[in-house]
Amino acid sequence: MTISRRSALFGGIALLGLAACSTSATDSSQQDSSAGGDALTITGFSGAFADQFQAEVIDPFQQANPGTKVTYTPATNSAELLAGLRTNTGKATYDLVIMDSSVSTTANAEGLFEKLDASIVTSLADLVDAAVIDAGFGPAITIDSLAFIANPAKFATLPSKWTALAEAQYKGQLALQIADTRGIALIAGLSKELGLDYKTSIDGQLAELKKFAANTQTFSPQPNIYDAIRSGSVGMGVGWNARAQALHDETPNELIVAVPTGLGVAQISTINLVKTSTRKDVAQKFVEFAIGAEAQKRLSESAFYGSVNKTVTVAEDINARTASTTGLLADAAPIDWNWIAPNYAGWVQRIQREVIGG
Repeated sequence: MTISRRSALFGGIALLGLAACSTSATDSSQQDSSAGGDALTITGFSGAFADQFQAEVIDPFQQANPGTKVTYTPATNSAELLAGLRTNTGKATYDLVIMDSSVSTTANAEGLFEKLDASIVTSLADLVDAAVIDAGFGPAITIDSLAFIANPAKFATLPSKWTALAEAQYKGQLALQIADTRGIALIAGLSKELGLDYKTSIDGQLAELKKFAANTQTFSPQPNIYDAIRSGSVGMGVGWNARAQALHDETPNELIVAVPTGLGVAQISTINLVKTSTRKDVAQKFVEFAIGAEAQKRLSESAFYGSVNKTVTVAEDINARTASTTGLLADAAPIDWNWIAPNYAGWVQRIQREVIGG
């Protein structure tokens, strides 16, 4: 399901890094174009996602389309990507951008992305309901869920509810990297568990997060929450299911993962066509490939993302570990990312001020 992939607070600082990266990506695309082939530039999440996306989507696409060179540039988070789009409105640095749905909704509203041509991206008709973010605009490319992650040497079993993080057994053992989308998702999960409506207020949810803070060793695990838990420097935290499932398979004695039944929270990443792209046809051809059944099946089976394409079927043991409506997102906590989008930055600021700084 990420991966810190997200923080609404660091966009301005990270923009400097985006400018440096975009120069090399643009130079590369110009070279490919001059050589007579199609060149496509994409930016999105860094870390494990970048590796998985390269292996499961970009490489197979290039094999099927040998005349097209795809360059992928990792970015720090969705806030960085949005800042770059706002700055480079005259000429596209990238053709496609992968980002959180809560941020892509804002970019759509600002006219930074373009609607897709359904005659080219025919798999738009095969999307699961959750994958349609803004009708006609960039769809989901992955569906993930918030999850508990822990070091089994410290905690052999995982909680069945989010509020368990306030229990005394976790005193000094928690790593909560929640000044980003993980914190937003946790608010949604707590809303269902506590019977609260986040559209009315998040005061009650923040009060619960303050209880978790009393057990928290760090809100900024280094180098990231997954490695901090695997090393044993902390015992438990919340992270993204897909990445944790893959890491569990690598090191089962160092990391375990679970989504509490009926309390999963969908996190959706979208793939979006930049308004000023000059390679819209090949870009949409790539989107069609990325949300098509073949690529989505690979992302489910090798990277544990829920498929955005309803024609995809995977083995039951794999489906049980992915963020699908028949898997970990069965009876999930409702979350309206379109509604949250304009409130995202304010919620993160309140988490930082009232929980982390509290």
